[in-house]
Amino acid sequence: MAKHLIFLVEDNPGDVRLIEESLRAQSIDYRLSHYATADVAVSAIARCGVNGVEVPDLILLDYNVPRGDARDILNAASKNPALASIPKLVVSSSVAPKDREQSLAMGADCFINKPLSLDSFLAEVGGKITELLRHHQ
Repeated sequence: MAKHLIFLVEDNPGDVRLIEESLRAQSIDYRLSHYATADVAVSAIARCGVNGVEVPDLILLDYNVPRGDARDILNAASKNPALASIPKLVVSSSVAPKDREQSLAMGADCFINKPLSLDSFLAEVGGKITELLRHHQ
């Protein structure tokens, strides 16, 4: 299977490593396009599919990132027709129901509260990524 391009917006290096470990644990062959701030991610989202810029297989977002949040990125993705069918997953430490509801209303396919234990994180996040990639193929 070809490498999956995953568009990752995450400002915490520890969580980036956890996500990478989740991908490895699920035997997903991947490449990351990593962005640490919402403004840079919004710019990159707008370029996807334009002038040969690759379209990712999955958009994976932390809800709260510097200079914006998942809503800004999901809004930008909704304006890019190349991303209409691309699965979008929000992973967040936020337990506020409004954050989940707004993310789903703005086009996220799934909202996962960041599991606290390593094993739970690897299983839940990795499992959901695998499921979304499988359905996208």
